[in-house]
Amino acid sequence: MKTYIGLDVGSVSVKLAQIDEDENLLNSIYLRNHGLIETVKEALETMVSTSEIAGMGVTGSGRRFVGMFVGADLVKSEVLAHTVGTLSFYPDVRTLMDIGGEDSKLMTLNGGVLENFRLNSICSAGTGSFLESIASRMGLRIEDVGNIALSSTQRIDFPSKCGVFTQSAVVSRKNTGASKEDILMGVCRSLVSNYLTMAKGIQLNPPFVYQGATAKNQAIVSAFEEELGHPVIVPANCDVMGAIGVGIMVKRANPEQTNFKGHGLLDKEYQTKTVIAGGCQNHCDLTMLYEGGQYVGCIGNKCGRCAAGIEQKKRKVLLCA
Repeated sequence: MKTYIGLDVGSVSVKLAQIDEDENLLNSIYLRNHGLIETVKEALETMVSTSEIAGMGVTGSGRRFVGMFVGADLVKSEVLAHTVGTLSFYPDVRTLMDIGGEDSKLMTLNGGVLENFRLNSICSAGTGSFLESIASRMGLRIEDVGNIALSSTQRIDFPSKCGVFTQSAVVSRKNTGASKEDILMGVCRSLVSNYLTMAKGIQLNPPFVYQGATAKNQAIVSAFEEELGHPVIVPANCDVMGAIGVGIMVKRANPEQTNFKGHGLLDKEYQTKTVIAGGCQNHCDLTMLYEGGQYVGCIGNKCGRCAAGIEQKKRKVLLCA
């Protein structure tokens, strides 16, 4: 049986999806990122071992490094991966919303074609890490926030333009006796309000699909429906939709022979070394990957000269102990 692997590698989590030739999802996993190489290896251990891996696709903020590490056949942006993944389940989607741990994405589609997209990676107030930080301050698990917030009985509005100001306002409200339920629901509304500032100048139309791990938080879903005035669809596999999307993309690319290094890479030792190169005035910050002490490649090159210099010297470069 031929299968295809999609990896979505973010700063907070690593997601894997394994699909068959009919683009059915066979297996998936969502892991907290506790170290890129270690977490990717752990994810790959969940693959259906009896299948033939015919293609490997990678997306996410860590896609270039991990693509080099695993031997990817396809490396694509999160925007494309999430769009393809969503269209495979909801072909009529018009507005696609994704709130990640460190960044957020908003895409609008028409007739299955991507029209506009916006990204937010500057302010944390519209991301999952913002909510996790608030939960930690209140001594709560992030998984419990949604259910607690839905018990809110009194509306509290927090500033939505800045994560730092919101956290200060949360502390102030907590110290004046506001209930945790009301505070958390107010924070969820603030997060949604900040997120939707990305839509300035864009018409948002239903059907609305909301995905990412934060979509499991029903209080955020409720806040979205409150703001948009329409039902919001949450996919059953909302937390791995990017991985599904890039898995489908590599399957459709139909590589003649995969570059994927296979299960053997799980047993190998990998090391990295960071070098500030001198091939240009930018002094490119290169991260080099070694497999069993042997140079594999590097990322971070901006000029085309710094990496070329490393490639020429790679047989002479010794990995620092």
